[in-house]
Amino acid sequence: MLTDAGVALIPRGADRVELSYADARVTLTVVASPTPLSPRDIAALVSRHPEPCLIIVPAATPAVQEAVEAAGWSWLAESGQAITGVLRIGGERIALQPQAEAAKRSAKRGPVPWGTFTLVRRMVQRPYTTQQELAALVGVSQPRVSQALRTLADQDVVQRTSSGWTVRKLDEAIRWWLENYPGPGGISTYWYGLASAVEQARTVVEMVAAGDSHGVAVSGDVAADIIAPWRAPTRAILYATTGVNLADTGFIPSGVEEATLEFTVPRDPGLWQPSGMAVPATPNLPLADPLQILWDVRRSPGSDSEEAAQRVWDVLRRDHRDRGYAA
Repeated sequence: MLTDAGVALIPRGADRVELSYADARVTLTVVASPTPLSPRDIAALVSRHPEPCLIIVPAATPAVQEAVEAAGWSWLAESGQAITGVLRIGGERIALQPQAEAAKRSAKRGPVPWGTFTLVRRMVQRPYTTQQELAALVGVSQPRVSQALRTLADQDVVQRTSSGWTVRKLDEAIRWWLENYPGPGGISTYWYGLASAVEQARTVVEMVAAGDSHGVAVSGDVAADIIAPWRAPTRAILYATTGVNLADTGFIPSGVEEATLEFTVPRDPGLWQPSGMAVPATPNLPLADPLQILWDVRRSPGSDSEEAAQRVWDVLRRDHRDRGYAA
């Protein structure tokens, strides 16, 4: 929709976007609310954020719209059926008209327990681990790990053994993760390119990382083709800690359906491979966490995406078994 309006978007963080229109440019903090806001809420946000923001809500009353625009801010209302809004970019006021929206957002509310999802990721890759080791792998406190383990144990996802904590049954743990994972969050942009998906991924990795693999990760079809070769990749999916303007390398902004490359600056801290646990990768193509690869392959275009995902699942099963025996 932004592309149709002539607006270019570059994610500059999980909650920061750069918008440009003609020669005007602005960087905004994204404030997304799952529920409608009131004019009083807008006033409170204005007092807390000295810089311009982009407010995203499911609905905006005329009073809220007026309060946002009086602050010189931008807003979008996304009901799951249509999108409306006004963007302030430099001296330009760009009004977005309602249009159909194919993808509906999740109805789930509240903060996402990223630590719990990351905990399961690490336990899939490393069976029989202590709470202290898990805290280091997940990047949270040991009490938080203990709390998450109790919750997961109550759901029969994990269990404690004499050798340490492990998932109870690998397939059931993966299935629990896939059914509950809300996606990586953050900001995604979609692009079209003429090169193969692998070459597109390589181009973006080189552009983002400039030789440093810690700020970018490849997922989806391209990553699956590395760890479980079976079909030719059709779409490249990449995650990065900061955004870039892919138009500088010949990519064309596109809609979701026709995109050959999906680029996301995520909120989820667990999709990055921790040191010492990375799955094999080709040179200059660092991979995302295996569960992330599986999740992305399952939603990739193509009637055979489920079969491709099953092959990634088989690799996870084999690696988990091998590491379990080694322990």
